[in-house]
Amino acid sequence: MNGSLIIKNGSILTMDEAERARWLAVWGGKILDIGDGDGYEKYLSDDTVVIDAKDHTVLPGFIDNHFHLIITALGAQWVNMEGVKNFHAMGRRLKAAQAKDPGKPVIAAKLDWQDLDEKQMPDRLILDKYCKNIPAAVYSADYHLLSLNTCGMLFFKVPFALEGTGIDSKGMPTGIFTGPAGARLDTNILKTFTDEDISRSMEKMPELFRLGLTTIAAMEGGKMNMDFYRDRDSEFIYNNGNRYPMTMELFYPTMDIDSVTEKGLKRIGGVLYVDGTIGARSAAISGEYADQPGTQGFLCIEPEILKSFAAECYRRDLQLSFDAIGDRAIDAVLDAFEYAREKYGTKDLRCRIEHAELINRKQMEKARELSVILSMQPAYEGRWGGRGKMYSQRLGDRYGLTNPFRELFDMGITVCGGSDSDVTSPDPLLGIHYAVNHPVESHRITLEEALRMYTSNGAYALFREKDIGSLTPGKNADIVLLDRNLEKAGTDRIKNAKVALTIKDGVILYEHG
Repeated sequence: MNGSLIIKNGSILTMDEAERARWLAVWGGKILDIGDGDGYEKYLSDDTVVIDAKDHTVLPGFIDNHFHLIITALGAQWVNMEGVKNFHAMGRRLKAAQAKDPGKPVIAAKLDWQDLDEKQMPDRLILDKYCKNIPAAVYSADYHLLSLNTCGMLFFKVPFALEGTGIDSKGMPTGIFTGPAGARLDTNILKTFTDEDISRSMEKMPELFRLGLTTIAAMEGGKMNMDFYRDRDSEFIYNNGNRYPMTMELFYPTMDIDSVTEKGLKRIGGVLYVDGTIGARSAAISGEYADQPGTQGFLCIEPEILKSFAAECYRRDLQLSFDAIGDRAIDAVLDAFEYAREKYGTKDLRCRIEHAELINRKQMEKARELSVILSMQPAYEGRWGGRGKMYSQRLGDRYGLTNPFRELFDMGITVCGGSDSDVTSPDPLLGIHYAVNHPVESHRITLEEALRMYTSNGAYALFREKDIGSLTPGKNADIVLLDRNLEKAGTDRIKNAKVALTIKDGVILYEHG
C-alpha cells in the first residue's frame, strides 16, 4: 500500500496511548500509520510527499472551542485599539480611519480601557472631538461596553429607555452603553453589514491555518447580545459554513429549542450569557468588586428559567452550553444541570460552561460529579492576570482565584481551550503558553496538559474524539508541524513558536514560506 504523505524525523506528540512517534504516514486523508525508526519506508512510492520535520514538534491540528468567527472576520476590518494608552492615541486612530474611508461610519474594537491613562471608556463628548460629523462606535476589549459619539447615537438608533444607558448628572446620555441597551445597539450596528459584507470579510480574514487551527467551535451571536432567539451570524454559519475548509462546529445561541432541532443540530447555547464580564463588573460574583463597593454583577437569565431550559435540552438529548464567569452564575448553571439530570437521568451530553473564570472548589466537585466540561481561555491570564492588571483591579486580593487550571486537571475535570477570538488572539500557542505560564504559579499545568486542551480534550468536548484530536491511525489527518521542538525550547518561549505546516484531511493548506 502506498502512502500519499509521510512526515519523518519528527518529535511527534500523538496525544493518544502511543504518546510519541518519529514518523507518520497519511493515505486518503487519514492517518495510515505511525512509528519509530525507518518503518515508514514501506509506504514510500514515486508520488509520496515526504516532509523532514528535523526533530520539530508534530501535533494534531489545533481545536479552538470558543471562537466568534463572524465578529473576528468583521473586526479585522475595523479600527484596532489594542495598545492605545490614552484618548489622544485613540483619537489619532479614529481620524486615520476617517481619512482612509471618508463619510463612512467608523467602528473600533479591542479598547482595553482600564489600561488607558484616563481609566475609563470615552464618552460621546470625547468621541465628538475626533469624529464629529460621522457615526463612530468603540467596543471595549470584552465587547461588553460600547461608546458612541453624538452622531452615532442618532445613526444607530440608541434605545434610551433600556437599562444600561449611561446618564450624566444633567440627565443626558453619556454615550456609554452596556447590558440590554448595549445588546440592542450591538444588534443595530451589526445589521448594517450584509451577508455579502460578511462573505468578503471572511475572505479577507487573516489565514487561520497559519496558526495551526483546523477545527473551531463557532460561538456566534455573542458579543453583547442577550436576545436569545434567532441569530443572524449563526444562520450565516449554518448556511455557509461548508464553503470553507475549516471545520466549524456550531453552537446556536438560542432558547428556541424547536428551531435547533428542526435544523438537525445536536448542540445549543455557547454564548447564552448567564452573566456579564469581570472587566465590565457585570459578572455575577459573591462579595463585591474591589474597585466599586456595592457592585456584584447580575444574572442575565433567572435560575428557574435556566432549570426548565436545561431540563428540556436534556429531554431532547442536546448538548447544552452556558456562558458563565462569576461564581454566582456558575452556581446557577450547575444547579440547572443537576436539576435536568435528576429529572431525566444521567446522559452523555457533555454539557459545558464557557469561561468559568471564577469557579471555586465546591463548584469543581459538583462539575466533576455532573461530568460538566469547562471551556476556558488561558490567554485571559496573559491579558488580564497578575498584579496590577484588570483581574487584580476588579477583584483585589481575590484575583489569584481566576482560571485555576492545576486544580481542575488534578480533579479529573475535562478542560478544553479556546481564544474567545477576537477578544484575544486566535493563536492557540498563546493560550497554551499562558496555561503553562499562569501568573499564579499554583494554577500552572504541564505542557502536555495544555496541549490536550487544544487537541484531545477539545475533540472530546465536541463529540469528535473518534475523528480528530490525536494522531491515531484511522483518524482524520489534521496535523500541525511547528518551527521548533516545543519541549526543548523552554516553557517561557512557547508563545514564540510558529506553525511551519498545517495539514487538513491530508491536504497541505499552509506552509511557511
